[in-house]
Amino acid sequence: MNDHAWQRWGYGTAVVLVLLLAALWGSDGNAALFRLVNGAPWPAGEWLWSNITVLGDTMTLLCLLLPFVGRRPDLVWSIMVAVVVVSLLIHGAKMTFDMPRPPFTLSGDEIRVIGFKAISGSFPSGHTAAAFAFAGAVCIMHFPVAAKVTVLLLAAAVGVSRVAVGIHWPLDVAAGALMGWLGVMLSVWLGRRWPLGLRPGVQRGIALLLVVAALYTLWDYDGGYPLARPLLVLLALLVLALALPGLRTLFVRRAT
Repeated sequence: MNDHAWQRWGYGTAVVLVLLLAALWGSDGNAALFRLVNGAPWPAGEWLWSNITVLGDTMTLLCLLLPFVGRRPDLVWSIMVAVVVVSLLIHGAKMTFDMPRPPFTLSGDEIRVIGFKAISGSFPSGHTAAAFAFAGAVCIMHFPVAAKVTVLLLAAAVGVSRVAVGIHWPLDVAAGALMGWLGVMLSVWLGRRWPLGLRPGVQRGIALLLVVAALYTLWDYDGGYPLARPLLVLLALLVLALALPGLRTLFVRRAT
């Protein structure tokens, strides 16, 4: 963990997300902003947002973690802990608030829904939380600034996509982003004090789990967005290829 990045990126981004959540919670802008984003005539809208929104799917993010096995065990372990922590936060909040999604509240001519459809469990956005958890881990660890900016922008794009596909309110997105960010900060802190995942045997187990996730994605998975299926296939093939050196380090070299 980079202590300077923890202060600058970790707390700084958390403050911005808190302010965004407070602004949406305390105003009437939530529905207006939804209509603005969801109703905009985006070029290649359905294809574009389907491909962006699947980047916040937990299965996709597990695949993206695969190239780091055998290379960055700190990142792999922190994000695996974050999967548990953030999932508990998100599902706990969904059960507590049980807020209706936009398709339940708005009539058919007021909303455009792309791909997966649901009417309940709107608050907060799980896809946004997962994307910001991944981005947060990169931002508070030792990575180039360009990588941090890139993953943060992608996480923000995932958040916008959840509104664009018609499945979440902006308020859900802001809350999901904050929970994902704070969840991964807690997970990185826990990972440093409970370094079980840095042991070779545990790393191998995690690596196998991530390989299975990539193979399942390659075989038959679209995250509820059929238009994104080609991207997910290419992504699964790419991460499997990029993971080969790290897998060799974990299994072949240690075995010899």
